[in-house]
Amino acid sequence: VHWESETNMAMQMKHISHRLIDSLSDGVFSIALTLLGLDVVALVSKIGHEEDFNSALFKEWPTFLAYVLGFVVLFSMWYTYHAFGQYTDGTNTWIVWNHGLNMLWVALMPFGVALLADTLNSENRKWGVFYFGICLFGYNFTWLTQWALAGFKFPVTFKEDFPWDVDLARKTLPLFFGASSLIGIILIATSLVNPWIALAGYGLYVLLNVSPVTSMTKLMLRLSTLIN
Repeated sequence: VHWESETNMAMQMKHISHRLIDSLSDGVFSIALTLLGLDVVALVSKIGHEEDFNSALFKEWPTFLAYVLGFVVLFSMWYTYHAFGQYTDGTNTWIVWNHGLNMLWVALMPFGVALLADTLNSENRKWGVFYFGICLFGYNFTWLTQWALAGFKFPVTFKEDFPWDVDLARKTLPLFFGASSLIGIILIATSLVNPWIALAGYGLYVLLNVSPVTSMTKLMLRLSTLIN
């Protein structure tokens, strides 16, 4: 039996290096951030020869607003991705696909931004805000779905320099994504009734996540105090 166990372990393939995931993710983030700016650049030919240049430029405010919002969203996602990734030890199927699903929503963000910019001053405003919200909160939804499919376990091994109690983190992170998903569902539903309120909610949510290191540190300290 001992020999069979050693043989099975010897025949098992190793999981891919986390460096490969990081390389792919950085490339996807870079492309997505670049694509965000294409709609802004395209405005040059549209307003460059207008008689009242500044007035024509101001009329395109939805494009600039959507660009800034999309950029902050993507950069915050990249920041969060590496802030947590630096403490992950090794990979497994769950981790690889978790990062893959993250890339799915990163790659869709330019679509959400372009749709928001094009509809913000039209009768389809609510649908632009609606689908932008799905792109914004989509990763939270897929994370919870994947976590449920994994048997409500958190199969991630943290490095020794992980600053918080591991058991506390395993309980807290699902609650964090669950709360974010609930906020997303409420705001996305609100967009169909009042898209401006939903958009303001998106902006507030984005601002609260611009510094994941600070926000998560405060959250973990509060939870540690409550538990102890």
